[in-house]
Amino acid sequence: MKANVGAVELTFLGTRGEIKIRSRRHRRHSSLLVHYGETRIMIDCGTDWLGRFRAIAPTAVVLTHAHADHASGLAEGAPCPVYATKETLDLLHRYPIRDRRRLPLRKSVTIGGVKVEAFPVRHSIRAPAVGYRVSVGNRSFFYSPDVAELPNVSAALGGVDMYIGDGATMKRSMVRKKKMEP
Repeated sequence: MKANVGAVELTFLGTRGEIKIRSRRHRRHSSLLVHYGETRIMIDCGTDWLGRFRAIAPTAVVLTHAHADHASGLAEGAPCPVYATKETLDLLHRYPIRDRRRLPLRKSVTIGGVKVEAFPVRHSIRAPAVGYRVSVGNRSFFYSPDVAELPNVSAALGGVDMYIGDGATMKRSMVRKKKMEP
């Protein structure tokens, strides 16, 4: 599925989390391709993306967090720079990624004319996650494929043209606790 935000083309490469394949349209792990001019940014690269880089031809990969359904497609390395927060890069230290680039929180980084700014979201204690405000010129969208809560909503979403987020919280709580945890 494709969408346009100004001169930016968005292609939803996958929308599935770490669950069974339920339909043809919901078969690959969550991933978004941001295409602007010659720049092709792949946001997230889960396990089922192993060996599929040639077809996508990303100029950069940006990760929201280190869970397998968002990052394990990089277990054999990447043909391009990989951007992520320090916490995510640390969790993926065993992956043979040659070009690791740290994305600081709340400071935009420009990749081929596309501005990317990481905002912390609540998703997992073991794999801290972020959502991204992605901007080209005066157009922007916010992408957060796994989120239980978005702290500081006004800063993250203020002025964006489109929000793309996880719908898994529509029918049941995303908060999971062990029975003995307080």
